[in-house]
Amino acid sequence: MTTFLTADTHFGHGTMLTAQKRPFASVEEMNEALIANWNAVVHPKDTVWHLGDFAMKMQADQIADVFRRLNGRKHLILGNHDYYKDGTVLPALTRLPWESISAAAQITHDGQRIMLSHYAHWAWNQSHRGSYQAYGHNHGSLPGLPGSVDVGVDCQGLKPISVEEFIRQAEETVINAEKRVDLLVEILANRLGHYREMAVAIRKRRESN
Repeated sequence: MTTFLTADTHFGHGTMLTAQKRPFASVEEMNEALIANWNAVVHPKDTVWHLGDFAMKMQADQIADVFRRLNGRKHLILGNHDYYKDGTVLPALTRLPWESISAAAQITHDGQRIMLSHYAHWAWNQSHRGSYQAYGHNHGSLPGLPGSVDVGVDCQGLKPISVEEFIRQAEETVINAEKRVDLLVEILANRLGHYREMAVAIRKRRESN
């Protein structure tokens, strides 16, 4: 039995065809391919941790049908699209027979601690002692700190990855830490303009008050 990690499947969400350039002609084709890719690597007795944003734009019965067709004992780490705007979890998800539903979790594989969250963190439990972090949400647009890996399907060949593969990728981010840090500095520098615009708006609001 193997443990797998994945995120951001967005079953039923047509925006993924354009925004993430998923190579499918329709949502139906995308759904079928994601299910086939999942079942090609995950066996019924395996464990899968899904790190959020399971499905969108689908009726509850359609979501249940997709869930039923996916192999493995499935856990859900909640993503932003798994909630209503008022912060309650979508009933279409809570009715499904997940092994667990949580906002975050920790697993251990061969002594290696792995923190699970939908979001990339700059600090996580025991990171200073060699723990790793798996996350999603950003669809590859935001590399994490050394020791963290985006396990979303758009970064991982549109399929779940084994925990062994995750650890290999996390180790590579540490081995190449200097390159990763340089990239993060560049990304933050490019965001300075956005923060300056926000600062102008904040000052104007304060002055008006």
